[in-house]
Amino acid sequence: MTETVPKRTLITMMNALSSGVVPRRGLEYIAVGRKKETETFVEDLEYTAEGGGAFRFISGRFGNGKSFMTQMIRNYAMDKGFVVMDADLSINRRLTGSKREGLNTYMELIKNMAYKARPDGGAMEPLLQGWILDTKESLGESATADDIEKAMRQKVSDLSSLQFYQDFMKVVICYMRDFLEEKDDITALRWLKGELDLKKESRKSLGTNLVIDDGNWYDIIKIWSGVVTKLGYKGLVVFIDEGVVLYKLQNKVSRSNNYERLLTMFNDIMQGKTGHLSIYVCGTPEFIEDPNRGLYSYEALRSRLVAGRYENGFDNYLGPIINLKPLTNEEIFVLLKTIKNLHEQRYEYKSGITDAMLETYLKTVMANVVSSTMLTPREITRDLISLLDTMHQNGDLAFIDLVEGRLINPDKNPDDEIIEDLEV
Repeated sequence: MTETVPKRTLITMMNALSSGVVPRRGLEYIAVGRKKETETFVEDLEYTAEGGGAFRFISGRFGNGKSFMTQMIRNYAMDKGFVVMDADLSINRRLTGSKREGLNTYMELIKNMAYKARPDGGAMEPLLQGWILDTKESLGESATADDIEKAMRQKVSDLSSLQFYQDFMKVVICYMRDFLEEKDDITALRWLKGELDLKKESRKSLGTNLVIDDGNWYDIIKIWSGVVTKLGYKGLVVFIDEGVVLYKLQNKVSRSNNYERLLTMFNDIMQGKTGHLSIYVCGTPEFIEDPNRGLYSYEALRSRLVAGRYENGFDNYLGPIINLKPLTNEEIFVLLKTIKNLHEQRYEYKSGITDAMLETYLKTVMANVVSSTMLTPREITRDLISLLDTMHQNGDLAFIDLVEGRLINPDKNPDDEIIEDLEV
């Protein structure tokens, strides 16, 4: 029997699933399969908490569970005391570019910074303010801004060897002073978010010539991982989705520059140059394996990612690439049954749909696709919710008739189909 889900979480989750997108909340209620993959990610987080880190590529076809998997790891990481960041790449958000594309990715990551008490993002300011207020409280009411500055710097002094650390701390201290003075327009906040692009303004207001840009944003992420760890969190976990955007770049130089940045990040973590930081990059198999435009076209990455000679097609969940295979028919059936039960919970009714009916639905859907590998959890979940919505609103409809397409809406104008054909 499906576990009762809090109403708000249930509605949010079902709305997302019916739209074909992965919900931020409630994934634990619909998770099926992926046991070995999940074990790998749990081990990654344990190692990250100990001061290490992981860098993995999550590979899978569109709709096959990449985004679902990363959201599961994201939520689990927050529950275990990590700070997380996530960003989807796009034409304007890459790892580097000539028009601030890398900076745009940093800005998205910062906007989506989250931890358990702030799971929906926007956690950077609360995190900094908590640091300031906790420091002030520990020093007592008579503490001055200078006293607070000294204590804050002492808290993170072990990070002083990181590149740009001194500039970063200058900005944090400026933020502390402006925050305590309750100023409305805080220049330091814009700097930390990546919104300040004029060195002249940075030098005048913050005392540093540095601004965050395409060339240094990853170094700032490494500082953030150190800071959040010093503040009591277990580390920082970064998720970058839609890696296929890099694969689709037409300009070879642009692709190579972005792959070079990926290589830098990969080497940093795998060689132990960073601590308490893990990064997961999601993409399609083509993004990784295409020898002409994928990661394998960049020799330095290919040599690090290509399967070892002894794998011979066997599953390997410990390497740098996690290949998400399609769910089995049994796992898809469990998912369908769960979705049906959740739909009944949301609308507080009984659909009357039996396991045998769901089996018929699954067989019918699979018979209508060229290959079973083309059947994705995203599509089959969305279609089932649509079917359940239709039946719930039209009580006289028969499940089997809808599944097998025997019914035609009497209110639909036949001319509509002609118009649709012309539009196509």
